Amino acid sequence: MDLRDIGAVVPAYNAEDTIASVIKGLVDYGFRRENVIVVNDGSTDRTAEFSKKQGITLLNHDKNLGKGTALKTGFEHASKRNLKKVFVLDADSQHDVSEIDAFLKVNGCYDMTIGERTEIYKKMPLDRLLTNRTVNLVVSLLSGVRTTDVQCGFRYVDLKILANINLRTNRYETEAEMVVKAARKKFRIGFVPVRTIYGNEKSHINPLIDTVRFISMAVRFLWR
Repeated sequence: MDLRDIGAVVPAYNAEDTIASVIKGLVDYGFRRENVIVVNDGSTDRTAEFSKKQGITLLNHDKNLGKGTALKTGFEHASKRNLKKVFVLDADSQHDVSEIDAFLKVNGCYDMTIGERTEIYKKMPLDRLLTNRTVNLVVSLLSGVRTTDVQCGFRYVDLKILANINLRTNRYETEAEMVVKAARKKFRIGFVPVRTIYGNEKSHINPLIDTVRFISMAVRFLWR
């Protein structure tokens, strides 16, 4: 498939051990280097340095503003570059770039396609498992779309969605907010199965704090 008008947005925070391999995977797959957009979200390690060496588009936040803000920064830049769609991948190498094939097979069927991690419930800690199931249930009720893995960071997004919704959150709840608001605007949401590659990476999700943020966002939706 011609990838000239398709980009990749990679929000990155302290990902010096993995960011170069993620970028290499995207370039090897066929993405133009200038269309690979890494948003360095205030990292205190060498994430920015290692990204810049790859010759891709690097956007920097002076301090950590949250994954949601990093996504919004990446989407805005992609739109300015007149890209039509973007893939979103996490910077920790948990996503297999070759599985982009699965998203492209349903290209045109959905406006936002999200990865459904097939092995996630077998390896996820109990606290994160409960959070994940709760988020999926609430998002399904708020959006009217059955969501199975709304917190998966591997997704394929038509940028026309972002031109029609206003994302107000700034951290991990932004991924759920995007789904609810897109569904309410009648954009098509779909899921494709993907693997998750687990290594020694440390999750930046705080189950308690991020769950509270999500509940706060959900309550606001109920009053609209």
